Amino acid sequence: TIRFTRGTFTFGYRDIPKKHFSSLHDWTLTDASGNRYRWASYGKEPYTFTVTDKGSRYVVYWYFPGITNRSETFTLGYTVRGGLRYYEGGDQLWWQAIYGDRSFPVQAGRVNVVAPAAIQEWAAYTNQGKAWEDAREIASASLLESGREIAYVINRRLDPGQAFEVRVEFTPGVVAGRPQPWQTRADAEAAAREAELLFRERWGPILTLLFGALGLLFLLGGPAALYLLWYRLGRDKSVEMVADYLPEPPDDLAPGVVGTLLDEQADMQDIIATLVHLAQRKIISITEEKTDEFQAARDFIYRYENRKLPVSSFEQHLLYSLFRGRSDVRLSELKDKFHRELPALKRALYTEVTEQGLFARSPEKVRTQYGILGICLLVLAGLAGMGVWTLFGGLTGAAVLPGIGLAVTAFGFLLLSRFMPRKTRTGAELAARWQAFKHYLQDIDRYSDLEEQKELWDRWLPFAIAFGVDSQYIRKFEAVDAPAPGWYIPDPTMYVPYRRAYYGTGTPGRPAQSDVGGGRVGGGTPGIPSGSLGRGGLGGGLGGGLSDVSRGLGSSLAGLSVGLGTLLTGTSATMTSRPSSTYTGGGGFG
Repeated sequence: TIRFTRGTFTFGYRDIPKKHFSSLHDWTLTDASGNRYRWASYGKEPYTFTVTDKGSRYVVYWYFPGITNRSETFTLGYTVRGGLRYYEGGDQLWWQAIYGDRSFPVQAGRVNVVAPAAIQEWAAYTNQGKAWEDAREIASASLLESGREIAYVINRRLDPGQAFEVRVEFTPGVVAGRPQPWQTRADAEAAAREAELLFRERWGPILTLLFGALGLLFLLGGPAALYLLWYRLGRDKSVEMVADYLPEPPDDLAPGVVGTLLDEQADMQDIIATLVHLAQRKIISITEEKTDEFQAARDFIYRYENRKLPVSSFEQHLLYSLFRGRSDVRLSELKDKFHRELPALKRALYTEVTEQGLFARSPEKVRTQYGILGICLLVLAGLAGMGVWTLFGGLTGAAVLPGIGLAVTAFGFLLLSRFMPRKTRTGAELAARWQAFKHYLQDIDRYSDLEEQKELWDRWLPFAIAFGVDSQYIRKFEAVDAPAPGWYIPDPTMYVPYRRAYYGTGTPGRPAQSDVGGGRVGGGTPGIPSGSLGRGGLGGGLGGGLSDVSRGLGSSLAGLSVGLGTLLTGTSATMTSRPSSTYTGGGGFG
């Protein structure tokens, strides 16, 4: 009985697989009104039906006048040939009474089976997806008084796609016949399923325990092994305890090198710190230029003031990348272009920290090496996990655990690659001391009197930039009215007096004799003027001299803090900027 809703219906169909019988004959079809449907070879005339043999199944269509929003009962009859199963203990009938190939639910159902002899055993099955199971929870069976008839009553709704199959066993030999080829295949499949079930019952718990242990081993042992790997090959050597803070740089390392030493990364902070350090040492100058009528937008002019002063190999690379043989360049001219120079600059900085004996190998190369190994391990974990799941996933769900454990270890290896660069003993000792100096700059207002330091605050600015504490460092000295740095020229119109006062006479690109404070350029560590770090001589070279220049020209840090902050942030943004991609493909709408 079918309840028709939501529309007008003019036909029905039944799909009968031929898997478990030889053939069907003597088709009949009637409805509750007593109409006997006529068999037809084709057409859709009402009260006719067609039967098509599709090879693996029969497909029955029947046609009727339009039915809307009511119920109708149809009775499909046929004779099955070769549909019994023959066994020594009893012959059996298996039949899928309610097929699953439908898009609507079955609200109620009843299946009656009349056997030719006394029924010995019976059962019913239903499917949930592809898995078949006993149907006792959804149906009940009652053996009638004759002992030859049984009624199955479905007590719960069958969802779309859910089938209902019955099995009845009766006295053997009552019906003449012999096993058909389909029975042989079905029995072989059943035997294989039973053997698989026995195998799963025997080995499933063992494999579950084994794979669970392997997964736990990889999940916990993998990170432990990674920690041991880092401890042996990536951990910096232990050094003697250093003071909580140091009020002066512990060594003559350049700011960019120090920044790379501490965080093991060559980044824009180190490059900008190097530019400011070059300006402090009178090698370049930086001029602020307001580019709109409201004096809000700013550009910056970098000038190569002195090509004769000593610079390190990294600094030389940076100067060449910045100026390309010119004597000056605007920051805006580097937009969407300078990013191409950054990989080579970073490699040069890694080379410098390695050549100075701070790292045994380039940190970049070490990270790359371990990163590649991590990717290989991740691929191996994926292949191994899929292989184990393919082979044993049918026996236990725990087959997925070794792959998960390996994947976690592989991800850990990728993360570990960031921490595998290892400092030399010298590098580790210097890093500890420079870390103490970083603490001093972070809390300089706590460790020293800013009023006493404000005339010389600019000397540590490149290190504050490399350490990433420049914003708070500048704010603290801005609050005590510190002088502006002499190398920072606030307007192009002031370039000449600033240059004469700070850089001396001469023209950009040539040696300049300093008129400021009697300090000298040259000597000391190569690439770093002896007066630039203030250890025993900064007051004359780049200490009081800077303040004399800025005080003499009437500028203070408070008046220039916006421009100086824009310089530090804008330089990083401009040098890393890339042109936006534009799609030029074909197609579109007219």
